[in-house]
Amino acid sequence: MKKEVTVLKKEEGKIYVGCDREACEGCKGSIFCQRKDTKIELKDEGKVKLEEGDKVLLDLPSGKTIFSVFMSLGFPLLMFPLFYFIASFFTSREQILFLISIIGVAIGFLISAIFFKVKKGDYEPRLIKKI
Repeated sequence: MKKEVTVLKKEEGKIYVGCDREACEGCKGSIFCQRKDTKIELKDEGKVKLEEGDKVLLDLPSGKTIFSVFMSLGFPLLMFPLFYFIASFFTSREQILFLISIIGVAIGFLISAIFFKVKKGDYEPRLIKKI
């Protein structure tokens, strides 16, 4: 997926970009979106000379975007039934099963956070060109 954004700020080694409000108008989820002022941090590789206010085109690979959503939300939620199932071999008390399942969700979020800390560069948007 390609996305047109505006350069908001440029610092040493980093570029901060954000979406224009007009870009949100065509989105079906814009009525529910609370993140209209989102800033995305990119590495400044120095390939394109940019100034604040420039329009640039970003590449957000669809497969990686979908996988990152899964790792952020889906994986931790899948830990709930997994931990519930495993704990059911040891106890039948619902309170204990629920508590262990919640701990499983927390472990899922921890694994997800570690995954993205290690693989951060692989899931960042890429700057394609200046428009």
